[in-house]
Amino acid sequence: MVNKNDIPQNEGKVVEVGGEKLAVYNDNGKLVAHSTVCPHLQCDVEWNAGEKTWDCPCHGSRFKATGELMEGPSHEGLGSIALAESEEIKRA
Repeated sequence: MVNKNDIPQNEGKVVEVGGEKLAVYNDNGKLVAHSTVCPHLQCDVEWNAGEKTWDCPCHGSRFKATGELMEGPSHEGLGSIALAESEEIKRA
């Protein structure tokens, strides 16, 4: 089951939900989920705990914890994904 206690407040993790990897951020008690796939060349983003950003290791695109684009080469943010409270998450 998706549980905000699995991800500390103001932290992010790549998790697995229903066999799909998601970038999930705990925004002060509300879980916000996005695709892990960078729109630029489809590499998976990673959580940067020091900067509180999602970073693409392939070409350097950076995204806010809530998925909005900060800097490219990507031209768009991470795709938003709705999370149901009943979905089971696993650390990816």
